Amino acid sequence: MARSLFIVLDGMDGSGKSEMVKLLHNYIFSKSRSYRILTTREPTSGSYGREIREILASDKDPKENAEKLLELFIKDRQEHVNNSIVPFLKKSNGDMNIVICDRYYYSTIAFQAVQGLDMKMLVEKNKKFLKPDVAFIMDLKPEIALERIKRREKEKFEQVDFMRRLRERFLQLPKILKDNIKIIDASKDVDKVFEAIKKEVDKIL
Repeated sequence: MARSLFIVLDGMDGSGKSEMVKLLHNYIFSKSRSYRILTTREPTSGSYGREIREILASDKDPKENAEKLLELFIKDRQEHVNNSIVPFLKKSNGDMNIVICDRYYYSTIAFQAVQGLDMKMLVEKNKKFLKPDVAFIMDLKPEIALERIKRREKEKFEQVDFMRRLRERFLQLPKILKDNIKIIDASKDVDKVFEAIKKEVDKIL
C-alpha cells in the first residue's frame, strides 16, 4: 500500500475551515510533486448529500428532521469513505496519497447533538468510519462567526444560541473520542491560523 494521510478540517460556519482546506492543499502540493492530493467535503455532491442540503435549505426547524438527517449523513459518509476516500488512499503509485476533507463525522456528532440526539449514540453510529490521521477543529466565538457570515443568506443553524451550544459540542469531542484532534484558534488572522495548522501537518508529512 502507498503511504497515505487523511486530514480533516471541521468546525462551525464562519470558522474559515474551507479557506484553510485550500491553503493546506496548496502548501502540501508545493512541498513535493510526489504528493497526490484529493480535496473533498461533506455533505458530498452525491444523492444523499443533495437531499441533506435540500432539507437544510427548506426546514424552518431542523430539529424536526434530526433523525432523518442523521440517517442521510451516515449513508452519505458510507459512500464517501468507501467510494472516494479509501480507494484514493490505497492507490499504489509510489507516491504519498493525501485526502483533505472539509467536514466529517465531527460535524454530524456536534450538530445532531445540539438538535437533541444523544451524543453517545452519535459517536457509536460513526465509530465504524475511517479515523483521520489528524483532525483540526476550527474554534471561535459564535459572535465572531456570525459577523463573518452576516453577508450570506441566513441559514437555520446561524443563530447565536444554537452556535454557542454547537461550539460546546465541538470542544467536547477531544474528551469523548480517541481521535487525534487539534483545536485551532480560528479567531486569529488567516496567516496565524494557517501557521498553527501547518505546524501540525509538518509533523506527520
